[in-house]
Amino acid sequence: MFIKKQFLQNKLVLHLMEKEQFELLSLPNIQEEYLLWKSNNRKTDIVRVSLKQYDWKRDLSVSVKNIEKQVIQKIKIPLFQKHIAFHHIFLTEYEPVDNWEALASSKGHTNKSDKSFVYINGENAEEIDRFVERSNLSGSPDLEVPNNILEIEYHTQLLKQRIKHVHKEAEKEILAIFNRGKPRLSYMLIALNVIIFFLLEYAGGSMNPEVLIDYGAKYNIAMMEGEWWRLITSMFLHIGFLHLALNMLALYFIGTLVERIYGNIRFFIIYFLAGTAGGMASFALNPSIAAGASGTLFGLFGALLFFGVKYPRVFFKTMGLNVIFIVFLNIVLGFSVQQIDNGAHIGGLIAGFIASGIVMFPKNQAYIHQGIAIIAYLFYVLGLLAFGLSNDEVQFNETLQLQRIQELLDDQEYQAIKVIVNESMPYADDFSAELLFYRSIANIRQESFDLAQEDLEKAVSQKPDFEEAWYNLALVYQQNENYVKALSAADKLLELNSNNEEYKKLYDEIQKRAS
Repeated sequence: MFIKKQFLQNKLVLHLMEKEQFELLSLPNIQEEYLLWKSNNRKTDIVRVSLKQYDWKRDLSVSVKNIEKQVIQKIKIPLFQKHIAFHHIFLTEYEPVDNWEALASSKGHTNKSDKSFVYINGENAEEIDRFVERSNLSGSPDLEVPNNILEIEYHTQLLKQRIKHVHKEAEKEILAIFNRGKPRLSYMLIALNVIIFFLLEYAGGSMNPEVLIDYGAKYNIAMMEGEWWRLITSMFLHIGFLHLALNMLALYFIGTLVERIYGNIRFFIIYFLAGTAGGMASFALNPSIAAGASGTLFGLFGALLFFGVKYPRVFFKTMGLNVIFIVFLNIVLGFSVQQIDNGAHIGGLIAGFIASGIVMFPKNQAYIHQGIAIIAYLFYVLGLLAFGLSNDEVQFNETLQLQRIQELLDDQEYQAIKVIVNESMPYADDFSAELLFYRSIANIRQESFDLAQEDLEKAVSQKPDFEEAWYNLALVYQQNENYVKALSAADKLLELNSNNEEYKKLYDEIQKRAS
Protein backbone atom coordinates (compact mmCIF):
# COMPACT_ATOMS: atom_id res chain seq x y z
CA MET A 1 0.00 0.00 0.00
CA PHE A 2 1.46 3.35 -1.10
CA ILE A 3 0.52 5.26 2.07
CA LYS A 4 2.51 2.76 4.14
CA LYS A 5 5.54 3.27 1.91
CA GLN A 6 5.15 7.03 2.34
CA PHE A 7 5.08 6.60 6.09
CA LEU A 8 8.23 4.42 6.03
CA GLN A 9 10.00 6.89 3.74
CA ASN A 10 9.38 9.92 5.97
CA LYS A 11 10.07 7.96 9.15
CA LEU A 12 13.44 6.82 7.79
CA VAL A 13 14.36 10.31 6.51
CA LEU A 14 13.49 11.94 9.83
CA HIS A 15 15.55 9.33 11.69
CA LEU A 16 18.57 10.04 9.48
CA MET A 17 18.21 13.79 10.05
CA GLU A 18 17.54 13.82 13.79
CA LYS A 19 19.48 10.81 15.02
CA GLU A 20 22.30 10.43 12.49
CA GLN A 21 22.96 14.13 11.61
CA PHE A 22 22.29 13.67 7.90
CA GLU A 23 21.59 16.87 5.99
CA LEU A 24 18.78 17.20 3.49
CA LEU A 25 20.21 18.34 0.17
CA SER A 26 16.95 19.98 -0.80
CA LEU A 27 13.31 19.79 0.15
CA PRO A 28 11.44 18.21 -2.77
CA ASN A 29 8.19 19.80 -3.91
CA ILE A 30 6.70 16.42 -4.67
CA GLN A 31 8.02 14.14 -1.98
CA GLU A 32 8.58 11.07 -4.12
CA GLU A 33 12.19 10.97 -3.03
CA TYR A 34 14.60 12.62 -0.61
CA LEU A 35 18.34 13.11 -0.97
CA LEU A 36 20.50 13.35 2.15
CA TRP A 37 24.21 13.37 2.89
CA LYS A 38 26.68 13.18 5.75
CA SER A 39 30.47 13.49 5.94
CA ASN A 40 32.34 12.02 8.87
CA ASN A 41 35.88 10.67 9.41
CA ARG A 42 36.90 11.10 5.76
CA LYS A 43 33.79 9.18 4.64
CA THR A 44 30.76 10.62 2.88
CA ASP A 45 27.45 8.79 2.62
CA ILE A 46 24.81 10.06 0.22
CA VAL A 47 21.37 8.55 0.73
CA ARG A 48 18.44 8.55 -1.66
CA VAL A 49 15.09 7.46 -0.24
CA SER A 50 12.65 7.04 -3.11
CA LEU A 51 9.10 5.85 -3.73
CA LYS A 52 9.63 5.56 -7.48
CA GLN A 53 8.76 2.22 -8.99
CA TYR A 54 11.04 0.76 -11.69
CA ASP A 55 9.80 -2.27 -13.61
CA TRP A 56 13.04 -3.02 -15.41
CA LYS A 57 16.67 -3.19 -14.34
CA ARG A 58 17.73 -0.93 -17.24
CA ASP A 59 15.46 1.92 -16.08
CA LEU A 60 16.67 1.48 -12.51
CA SER A 61 20.33 1.57 -13.63
CA VAL A 62 19.81 4.77 -15.67
CA SER A 63 18.12 6.44 -12.70
CA VAL A 64 20.94 5.45 -10.33
CA LYS A 65 23.64 6.78 -12.66
CA ASN A 66 21.83 10.05 -13.38
CA ILE A 67 21.17 10.80 -9.71
CA GLU A 68 24.79 10.12 -8.75
CA LYS A 69 26.13 12.44 -11.45
CA GLN A 70 23.66 15.21 -10.53
CA VAL A 71 24.42 15.00 -6.82
CA ILE A 72 28.21 15.02 -7.25
CA GLN A 73 27.91 18.17 -9.36
CA LYS A 74 25.62 19.81 -6.81
CA ILE A 75 27.35 19.20 -3.50
CA LYS A 76 30.81 20.33 -2.42
CA ILE A 77 32.62 17.33 -1.02
CA PRO A 78 35.16 18.16 1.75
CA LEU A 79 38.81 17.65 0.83
CA PHE A 80 40.66 14.44 1.57
CA GLN A 81 37.53 12.27 1.60
CA LYS A 82 38.69 8.68 1.41
CA HIS A 83 35.33 7.03 0.70
CA ILE A 84 32.19 8.37 -0.99
CA ALA A 85 29.28 5.93 -1.13
CA PHE A 86 25.79 6.25 -2.61
CA HIS A 87 22.87 4.43 -1.03
CA HIS A 88 19.73 4.20 -3.18
CA ILE A 89 16.78 3.02 -1.07
CA PHE A 90 13.58 2.24 -2.99
CA LEU A 91 10.46 1.70 -0.92
CA THR A 92 8.27 0.08 -3.53
CA GLU A 93 5.47 -2.44 -3.79
CA TYR A 94 7.55 -4.86 -5.84
CA GLU A 95 11.00 -5.33 -7.37
CA PRO A 96 11.91 -5.07 -11.11
CA VAL A 97 10.76 -8.09 -13.04
CA ASP A 98 14.27 -8.92 -14.34
CA ASN A 99 17.42 -9.62 -12.35
CA TRP A 100 18.63 -6.36 -10.75
CA GLU A 101 20.97 -7.85 -8.09
CA ALA A 102 24.08 -6.72 -10.00
CA LEU A 103 23.16 -3.16 -8.98
CA ALA A 104 22.91 -4.06 -5.28
CA SER A 105 26.63 -3.44 -4.80
CA SER A 106 28.78 -1.93 -7.51
CA LYS A 107 31.48 0.62 -8.18
CA GLY A 108 30.43 4.28 -8.08
CA HIS A 109 29.21 5.81 -11.31
CA THR A 110 31.30 9.02 -11.04
CA ASN A 111 35.03 9.59 -10.75
CA LYS A 112 34.57 10.89 -7.19
CA SER A 113 32.47 8.07 -5.73
CA ASP A 114 33.82 4.61 -5.07
CA LYS A 115 30.70 2.63 -4.07
CA SER A 116 27.07 2.47 -5.13
CA PHE A 117 24.47 0.42 -3.26
CA VAL A 118 20.84 -0.23 -4.22
CA TYR A 119 18.24 -1.45 -1.73
CA ILE A 120 14.73 -2.37 -2.87
CA ASN A 121 12.51 -2.80 0.13
CA GLY A 122 9.65 -4.56 -1.62
CA GLU A 123 8.76 -7.74 0.08
CA ASN A 124 12.25 -8.02 1.61
CA ALA A 125 12.35 -6.11 4.91
CA GLU A 126 16.02 -7.04 5.43
CA GLU A 127 17.15 -4.43 2.90
CA ILE A 128 16.90 -1.63 5.48
CA ASP A 129 19.04 -3.65 7.89
CA ARG A 130 21.63 -4.04 5.15
CA PHE A 131 21.65 -0.26 4.65
CA VAL A 132 22.08 0.37 8.40
CA GLU A 133 25.08 -1.94 8.50
CA ARG A 134 26.81 -0.51 5.43
CA SER A 135 26.33 3.13 6.40
CA ASN A 136 27.49 2.56 9.99
CA LEU A 137 24.42 4.12 11.59
CA SER A 138 24.45 4.40 15.37
CA GLY A 139 21.19 2.50 15.61
CA SER A 140 18.39 0.96 13.58
CA PRO A 141 15.41 3.20 12.84
CA ASP A 142 12.03 2.35 14.33
CA LEU A 143 9.95 1.67 11.24
CA GLU A 144 6.92 0.13 12.85
CA VAL A 145 3.78 1.02 10.87
CA PRO A 146 0.44 1.72 12.61
CA ASN A 147 -2.39 -0.64 11.72
CA ASN A 148 -5.03 2.01 11.15
CA ILE A 149 -4.95 3.71 7.72
CA LEU A 150 -6.20 7.02 9.06
CA GLU A 151 -3.51 6.94 11.72
CA ILE A 152 -0.86 6.21 9.07
CA GLU A 153 -2.02 9.20 7.00
CA TYR A 154 -2.07 11.45 10.04
CA HIS A 155 1.42 10.45 11.20
CA THR A 156 2.76 10.69 7.65
CA GLN A 157 1.66 14.33 7.48
CA LEU A 158 3.22 14.97 10.90
CA LEU A 159 6.48 13.40 9.74
CA LYS A 160 6.54 15.56 6.58
CA GLN A 161 5.98 18.69 8.65
CA ARG A 162 8.69 17.64 11.07
CA ILE A 163 11.16 17.06 8.20
CA LYS A 164 10.39 20.54 6.84
CA HIS A 165 10.87 22.05 10.28
CA VAL A 166 14.21 20.31 10.89
CA HIS A 167 15.42 21.34 7.43
CA LYS A 168 14.36 24.97 7.94
CA GLU A 169 16.01 25.06 11.37
CA ALA A 170 19.26 23.74 9.86
CA GLU A 171 19.14 26.50 7.24
CA LYS A 172 18.46 29.10 9.94
CA GLU A 173 21.43 27.78 11.93
CA ILE A 174 23.70 28.25 8.91
CA LEU A 175 22.38 31.78 8.36
CA ALA A 176 22.88 32.55 12.04
CA ILE A 177 26.54 31.51 11.75
CA PHE A 178 27.06 34.27 9.19
CA ASN A 179 25.16 36.93 11.12
CA ARG A 180 26.92 37.13 14.47
CA GLY A 181 27.98 40.71 13.96
CA LYS A 182 27.61 43.61 11.56
CA PRO A 183 30.94 44.36 9.86
CA ARG A 184 31.36 47.85 11.33
CA LEU A 185 35.02 47.37 12.31
CA SER A 186 35.96 46.19 8.83
CA TYR A 187 34.60 49.37 7.31
CA MET A 188 36.30 51.49 9.98
CA LEU A 189 39.64 49.78 9.32
CA ILE A 190 39.28 50.36 5.58
CA ALA A 191 38.59 54.05 6.18
CA LEU A 192 41.53 54.35 8.60
CA ASN A 193 43.95 52.71 6.16
CA VAL A 194 42.83 55.03 3.35
CA ILE A 195 43.21 58.15 5.54
CA ILE A 196 46.70 57.13 6.65
CA PHE A 197 47.67 56.41 3.03
CA PHE A 198 46.80 59.96 1.99
CA LEU A 199 48.70 61.30 5.01
CA LEU A 200 51.77 59.41 3.75
CA GLU A 201 51.29 60.82 0.27
CA TYR A 202 51.02 64.34 1.70
CA ALA A 203 54.13 63.80 3.83
CA GLY A 204 56.32 62.92 0.86
CA GLY A 205 54.99 59.76 -0.74
CA SER A 206 53.98 56.30 0.42
CA MET A 207 56.86 54.79 -1.57
CA ASN A 208 59.48 56.99 0.09
CA PRO A 209 61.50 54.82 2.55
CA GLU A 210 62.21 57.74 4.88
CA VAL A 211 58.51 58.65 5.09
CA LEU A 212 57.59 55.00 5.74
CA ILE A 213 60.16 54.75 8.54
CA ASP A 214 59.05 58.03 10.09
CA TYR A 215 55.40 56.92 10.12
CA GLY A 216 56.05 53.48 11.63
CA ALA A 217 56.88 50.90 8.96
CA LYS A 218 58.50 47.65 10.02
CA TYR A 219 62.17 48.59 10.21
CA ASN A 220 64.36 45.93 11.81
CA ILE A 221 67.10 48.32 12.90
CA ALA A 222 64.68 50.53 14.83
CA MET A 223 62.95 47.47 16.30
CA MET A 224 66.27 46.07 17.51
CA GLU A 225 66.68 49.38 19.33
CA GLY A 226 63.33 48.96 21.10
CA GLU A 227 60.69 50.35 18.73
CA TRP A 228 58.44 47.28 18.89
CA TRP A 229 55.33 49.46 18.43
CA ARG A 230 56.11 49.24 14.72
CA LEU A 231 54.49 45.77 14.75
CA ILE A 232 51.16 47.62 15.13
CA THR A 233 51.72 50.79 13.12
CA SER A 234 53.08 48.94 10.09
CA MET A 235 49.67 47.26 9.65
CA PHE A 236 48.15 50.57 8.61
CA LEU A 237 50.79 51.73 6.10
CA HIS A 238 50.78 50.79 2.43
CA ILE A 239 53.44 51.19 -0.24
CA GLY A 240 51.75 52.65 -3.29
CA PHE A 241 48.10 52.87 -4.35
CA LEU A 242 47.96 49.36 -5.87
CA HIS A 243 49.14 47.84 -2.59
CA LEU A 244 46.43 49.76 -0.72
CA ALA A 245 43.69 48.94 -3.25
CA LEU A 246 44.36 45.19 -3.27
CA ASN A 247 44.54 44.92 0.51
CA MET A 248 41.42 47.03 1.09
CA LEU A 249 39.50 45.00 -1.50
CA ALA A 250 40.50 41.82 0.35
CA LEU A 251 39.57 43.40 3.70
CA TYR A 252 36.16 44.36 2.29
CA PHE A 253 35.35 40.79 1.24
CA ILE A 254 37.28 38.65 3.74
CA GLY A 255 37.18 41.00 6.74
CA THR A 256 33.44 41.51 6.60
CA LEU A 257 32.89 37.75 6.31
CA VAL A 258 35.11 36.95 9.31
CA GLU A 259 33.46 39.72 11.34
CA ARG A 260 30.02 38.30 10.56
CA ILE A 261 31.14 34.82 11.64
CA TYR A 262 33.07 35.70 14.81
CA GLY A 263 31.43 38.94 15.88
CA ASN A 264 33.01 42.38 16.32
CA ILE A 265 35.19 41.89 19.41
CA ARG A 266 36.53 38.50 18.36
CA PHE A 267 37.27 39.85 14.88
CA PHE A 268 39.19 42.76 16.43
CA ILE A 269 41.29 40.38 18.56
CA ILE A 270 42.02 38.05 15.62
CA TYR A 271 42.95 41.02 13.41
CA PHE A 272 45.53 42.45 15.78
CA LEU A 273 46.95 39.16 17.06
CA ALA A 274 47.46 37.97 13.48
CA GLY A 275 48.94 41.31 12.41
CA THR A 276 51.33 41.38 15.36
CA ALA A 277 52.55 37.84 14.72
CA GLY A 278 52.79 38.52 10.97
CA GLY A 279 54.97 41.55 11.71
CA MET A 280 57.13 39.48 14.05
CA ALA A 281 57.56 36.81 11.36
CA SER A 282 58.59 39.54 8.93
CA PHE A 283 61.10 40.86 11.47
CA ALA A 284 62.55 37.37 11.86
CA LEU A 285 62.72 36.48 8.17
CA ASN A 286 62.74 39.66 6.08
CA PRO A 287 65.37 42.39 6.47
CA SER A 288 63.61 44.90 4.22
CA ILE A 289 61.41 47.79 5.26
CA ALA A 290 57.87 46.41 5.21
CA ALA A 291 54.34 47.73 5.63
CA GLY A 292 50.78 46.70 4.88
CA ALA A 293 47.80 44.75 6.15
CA SER A 294 48.82 41.54 4.35
CA GLY A 295 49.74 39.72 7.56
CA THR A 296 46.39 40.57 9.12
CA LEU A 297 44.54 39.56 5.95
CA PHE A 298 46.24 36.18 5.93
CA GLY A 299 45.30 35.95 9.60
CA LEU A 300 41.67 36.36 8.54
CA PHE A 301 42.17 33.51 6.06
CA GLY A 302 43.50 31.52 9.01
CA ALA A 303 40.30 32.34 10.90
CA LEU A 304 38.25 31.00 7.99
CA LEU A 305 40.33 27.79 7.95
CA PHE A 306 39.68 27.42 11.70
CA PHE A 307 35.98 27.85 10.95
CA GLY A 308 36.36 25.08 8.37
CA VAL A 309 37.82 22.75 10.99
CA LYS A 310 34.93 23.42 13.37
CA TYR A 311 32.15 23.52 10.77
CA PRO A 312 33.49 21.47 7.84
CA ARG A 313 30.12 20.83 6.23
CA VAL A 314 29.08 24.50 6.23
CA PHE A 315 32.60 25.58 5.24
CA PHE A 316 32.80 23.39 2.15
CA LYS A 317 29.19 24.04 1.27
CA THR A 318 29.69 27.81 1.23
CA MET A 319 33.32 28.85 0.67
CA GLY A 320 35.80 26.07 1.45
CA LEU A 321 37.54 25.31 -1.84
CA ASN A 322 37.70 28.99 -2.81
CA VAL A 323 39.41 29.93 0.48
CA ILE A 324 41.92 27.07 0.23
CA PHE A 325 42.68 27.93 -3.42
CA ILE A 326 43.28 31.63 -2.64
CA VAL A 327 45.56 30.81 0.31
CA PHE A 328 47.53 28.27 -1.74
CA LEU A 329 47.81 30.65 -4.72
CA ASN A 330 49.08 33.52 -2.54
CA ILE A 331 51.66 31.33 -0.82
CA VAL A 332 52.95 30.10 -4.19
CA LEU A 333 53.10 33.69 -5.46
CA GLY A 334 54.94 34.66 -2.28
CA PHE A 335 57.68 32.14 -2.97
CA SER A 336 57.80 33.09 -6.66
CA VAL A 337 57.91 36.91 -6.40
CA GLN A 338 60.88 38.22 -4.45
CA GLN A 339 59.25 41.48 -3.33
CA ILE A 340 56.38 39.74 -1.50
CA ASP A 341 56.86 39.43 2.26
CA ASN A 342 55.99 35.74 2.51
CA GLY A 343 57.13 35.61 6.14
CA ALA A 344 54.40 38.07 7.13
CA HIS A 345 51.83 36.15 5.06
CA ILE A 346 52.52 32.70 6.48
CA GLY A 347 53.18 34.10 9.96
CA GLY A 348 49.82 35.90 9.90
CA LEU A 349 48.02 32.84 8.52
CA ILE A 350 49.23 30.61 11.37
CA ALA A 351 48.58 33.29 13.98
CA GLY A 352 45.05 33.89 12.67
CA PHE A 353 44.28 30.19 13.02
CA ILE A 354 45.62 30.11 16.58
CA ALA A 355 43.94 33.41 17.51
CA SER A 356 40.60 31.97 16.36
CA GLY A 357 41.15 29.12 18.80
CA ILE A 358 41.69 31.70 21.55
CA VAL A 359 38.45 33.62 20.95
CA MET A 360 36.35 30.69 19.64
CA PHE A 361 32.83 31.36 18.39
CA PRO A 362 29.96 33.11 20.17
CA LYS A 363 28.07 30.70 22.44
CA ASN A 364 30.70 28.04 21.76
CA GLN A 365 33.28 28.31 24.53
CA ALA A 366 35.88 25.63 25.24
CA TYR A 367 38.05 27.00 28.02
CA ILE A 368 40.68 24.23 28.01
CA HIS A 369 41.20 24.50 24.26
CA GLN A 370 41.24 28.29 24.50
CA GLY A 371 43.88 28.12 27.21
CA ILE A 372 46.01 25.82 25.07
CA ALA A 373 45.60 28.24 22.14
CA ILE A 374 46.78 31.17 24.30
CA ILE A 375 49.89 29.24 25.31
CA ALA A 376 50.49 28.21 21.68
CA TYR A 377 50.23 31.83 20.54
CA LEU A 378 52.69 33.05 23.18
CA PHE A 379 55.19 30.31 22.31
CA TYR A 380 54.73 31.10 18.61
CA VAL A 381 55.33 34.85 18.91
CA LEU A 382 58.15 34.54 21.44
CA GLY A 383 59.73 31.86 19.27
CA LEU A 384 59.64 34.18 16.27
CA LEU A 385 61.15 36.95 18.42
CA ALA A 386 63.97 34.72 19.66
CA PHE A 387 64.69 33.46 16.16
CA GLY A 388 64.62 36.99 14.75
CA LEU A 389 67.02 38.34 17.38
CA SER A 390 69.47 35.51 16.71
CA ASN A 391 69.10 35.51 12.91
CA ASP A 392 72.24 37.53 12.11
CA GLU A 393 71.85 36.87 8.39
CA VAL A 394 68.67 38.99 8.45
CA GLN A 395 69.58 41.54 11.12
CA PHE A 396 73.00 42.22 9.57
CA ASN A 397 71.72 42.14 6.03
CA GLU A 398 73.99 44.32 3.90
CA THR A 399 71.20 46.34 2.26
CA LEU A 400 69.60 47.07 5.62
CA GLN A 401 72.93 48.05 7.16
CA LEU A 402 73.90 50.34 4.27
CA GLN A 403 70.75 52.34 4.91
CA ARG A 404 71.60 52.52 8.59
CA ILE A 405 75.17 53.59 7.81
CA GLN A 406 73.92 56.49 5.70
CA GLU A 407 71.84 57.70 8.65
CA LEU A 408 74.85 57.43 10.99
CA LEU A 409 77.03 59.26 8.47
CA ASP A 410 74.64 62.22 8.59
CA ASP A 411 74.91 62.13 12.40
CA GLN A 412 78.74 61.84 12.22
CA GLU A 413 78.66 58.57 14.19
CA TYR A 414 81.89 57.27 12.62
CA GLN A 415 82.82 54.71 15.24
CA ALA A 416 79.33 53.17 15.06
CA ILE A 417 79.73 52.89 11.28
CA LYS A 418 82.94 50.92 11.69
CA VAL A 419 81.28 48.57 14.20
CA ILE A 420 78.34 47.94 11.86
CA VAL A 421 80.62 47.21 8.89
CA ASN A 422 82.68 44.78 11.00
CA GLU A 423 79.49 42.95 12.04
CA SER A 424 77.94 42.94 8.55
CA MET A 425 80.94 41.89 6.42
CA PRO A 426 80.60 38.14 7.18
CA TYR A 427 77.05 38.23 5.71
CA ALA A 428 77.80 40.52 2.75
CA ASP A 429 77.41 39.11 -0.76
CA ASP A 430 76.54 41.84 -3.25
CA PHE A 431 77.54 45.04 -1.43
CA SER A 432 80.73 44.23 0.43
CA ALA A 433 82.58 46.84 -1.67
CA GLU A 434 80.06 49.49 -0.57
CA LEU A 435 80.45 48.49 3.09
CA LEU A 436 84.24 48.85 2.79
CA PHE A 437 83.76 52.22 1.10
CA TYR A 438 81.67 53.58 3.97
CA ARG A 439 84.13 52.23 6.54
CA SER A 440 86.89 54.04 4.64
CA ILE A 441 84.90 57.29 4.91
CA ALA A 442 84.63 56.78 8.68
CA ASN A 443 88.41 56.18 8.84
CA ILE A 444 89.09 59.27 6.72
CA ARG A 445 86.93 61.42 9.02
CA GLN A 446 88.87 60.01 11.97
CA GLU A 447 92.13 60.63 10.07
CA SER A 448 93.03 56.94 9.96
CA PHE A 449 94.29 57.19 6.39
CA ASP A 450 96.19 53.91 6.30
CA LEU A 451 93.06 51.99 7.31
CA ALA A 452 91.01 53.96 4.79
CA GLN A 453 93.54 53.14 2.05
CA GLU A 454 93.34 49.43 2.90
CA ASP A 455 89.52 49.44 2.71
CA LEU A 456 89.46 51.38 -0.57
CA GLU A 457 91.99 49.09 -2.21
CA LYS A 458 89.82 46.10 -1.28
CA ALA A 459 86.70 47.90 -2.52
CA VAL A 460 88.10 48.65 -6.01
CA SER A 461 89.53 45.16 -6.31
CA GLN A 462 86.04 43.74 -5.66
CA LYS A 463 84.30 46.35 -7.83
CA PRO A 464 86.71 47.73 -10.47
CA ASP A 465 84.17 50.28 -11.84
CA PHE A 466 83.47 51.82 -8.39
CA GLU A 467 84.18 55.47 -9.29
CA GLU A 468 83.56 56.93 -5.82
CA ALA A 469 86.03 54.46 -4.29
CA TRP A 470 88.68 55.26 -6.93
CA TYR A 471 88.20 58.99 -6.29
CA ASN A 472 88.64 58.67 -2.53
CA LEU A 473 91.57 56.29 -3.03
CA ALA A 474 93.32 58.88 -5.20
CA LEU A 475 92.78 61.47 -2.46
CA VAL A 476 94.11 59.12 0.24
CA TYR A 477 97.21 58.28 -1.83
CA GLN A 478 97.74 62.00 -2.29
CA GLN A 479 97.33 62.57 1.47
CA ASN A 480 99.94 59.88 2.10
CA GLU A 481 102.18 61.52 -0.56
CA ASN A 482 102.12 58.41 -2.71
CA TYR A 483 101.75 60.36 -5.96
CA VAL A 484 102.49 57.48 -8.32
CA LYS A 485 99.55 55.49 -7.02
CA ALA A 486 97.44 58.64 -6.76
CA LEU A 487 98.04 59.37 -10.47
CA SER A 488 97.26 55.74 -11.31
CA ALA A 489 93.94 55.96 -9.40
CA ALA A 490 93.07 59.28 -11.08
CA ASP A 491 93.96 57.81 -14.47
CA LYS A 492 91.57 54.91 -13.73
CA LEU A 493 88.84 57.42 -12.96
CA LEU A 494 89.31 59.10 -16.34
CA GLU A 495 89.31 55.72 -18.01
CA LEU A 496 85.91 55.03 -16.40
CA ASN A 497 84.50 58.51 -17.11
CA SER A 498 86.64 60.72 -19.33
CA ASN A 499 84.07 63.54 -19.49
CA ASN A 500 83.97 64.21 -15.75
CA GLU A 501 85.53 67.65 -15.13
CA GLU A 502 86.08 66.96 -11.44
CA TYR A 503 88.17 63.89 -12.27
CA LYS A 504 90.25 65.97 -14.71
CA LYS A 505 90.86 68.61 -12.03
CA LEU A 506 91.93 65.93 -9.54
CA TYR A 507 94.36 64.42 -12.07
CA ASP A 508 95.90 67.83 -12.84
CA GLU A 509 96.21 68.66 -9.13
CA ILE A 510 97.99 65.37 -8.34
CA GLN A 511 100.27 65.84 -11.36
CA LYS A 512 101.26 69.32 -10.12
CA ARG A 513 102.05 68.05 -6.64
CA ALA A 514 103.98 65.07 -8.03
CA SER A 515 106.16 67.40 -10.05
